[in-house]
Amino acid sequence: MKKRGKILRDPRTGPGLLMIEGRQHRFCVESAWKSAAPPAPGLSVDVTFDHAGQILAITAVSESQLAQEQVEQSIAASKTLGVKILRKIAAKCGRPNLFQS
Repeated sequence: MKKRGKILRDPRTGPGLLMIEGRQHRFCVESAWKSAAPPAPGLSVDVTFDHAGQILAITAVSESQLAQEQVEQSIAASKTLGVKILRKIAAKCGRPNLFQS
């Protein structure tokens, strides 16, 4: 199972610490870190867990990936808002009146 998290504590000063869905998880760079870039506080990461909830792998999420996900979320939110607005207009005007030429 894969989840998104954020590094809270630099693992070079002791055990690393991640925050995932409101829970803190300790990690060791030697056993779990799979990215070329070093872990740093504030870095977004994807964390893979085994069936028992133990961390198998941690990989850094690129800034471009985060930006792409934010764009996709904004588009989805805009579509949802647009549908709500259209429904309100349709309720006031009636659907036949909206689609007359």
